[in-house]
Amino acid sequence: MSSSTIQVTDSSDLSGQSTSRLVLQMARRDISTLFRTPWIIISRSLAFIIQLFVFAYLISGLVVKFPGFFPYYAVGSVVSVVASISFIIGYDIFEEAEEGLLDYLLTLPIPRREFIIGRALGGAVRAMIYTIPMFAIVAVLENFSNSLSLMAAILDLFLLAFGVTGLSITVAVSVRSANRFDVVLALLELAVSRASTALYPLAFMPSYVAALAPFSPVTFAADSTRAALSGSSLDILGLAGLLAFVAIFLGLGATFYFRRLEGGVYA
Repeated sequence: MSSSTIQVTDSSDLSGQSTSRLVLQMARRDISTLFRTPWIIISRSLAFIIQLFVFAYLISGLVVKFPGFFPYYAVGSVVSVVASISFIIGYDIFEEAEEGLLDYLLTLPIPRREFIIGRALGGAVRAMIYTIPMFAIVAVLENFSNSLSLMAAILDLFLLAFGVTGLSITVAVSVRSANRFDVVLALLELAVSRASTALYPLAFMPSYVAALAPFSPVTFAADSTRAALSGSSLDILGLAGLLAFVAIFLGLGATFYFRRLEGGVYA
């Protein structure tokens, strides 16, 4: 996913920069990779359009037990796309580890906290850039025009993206085999996205899925986003779950990231 040509500020310049500047420097580096892989944007956008205007439209006519399934599915599909795209940062980090680039990045005079927050922030912003046009399509279709509701929904999506990037980073530095990493991340992405209320209501899920779905971060984001866009009361549980998800996996990602690197796993 990442490119072998990386622009990095001179290390003597980095040492004198503020904390926020260092975080933004790392985030900007990851965001820049978005524009070097335009085919990802095109393929994901086409998949979303087909899913929304073909699959969702057709199946909503068959779902008679759940009126208003199309808007439910439309909002949930955006949440699901955010989660899916946020996992891409893991592939970038795994590739950097195999190329030895992480060893170089670790030598830069950037505190580990700023480093990991910057990587996660870059991955989250990149995911949001991917999905904002999709979110805009759904907002126009469903006539979501309240600015405060839209901002609250975008905040939910960003928190989900931020947490999933931390989760993806944790997996990327915990699995050494390339084949095993692909399988683990794919299964994890499938479980987090599908075992949730993003696309299907809890009442219509199989019992074994319904038992796990309420604890999915995608469920927290989907429920909170729908509550925000519908103008109902603030979903405190969903926001609290998202914030906990972000805190846990940013912490775990940072811990595994630097423990593995400093231990020489990728040497």
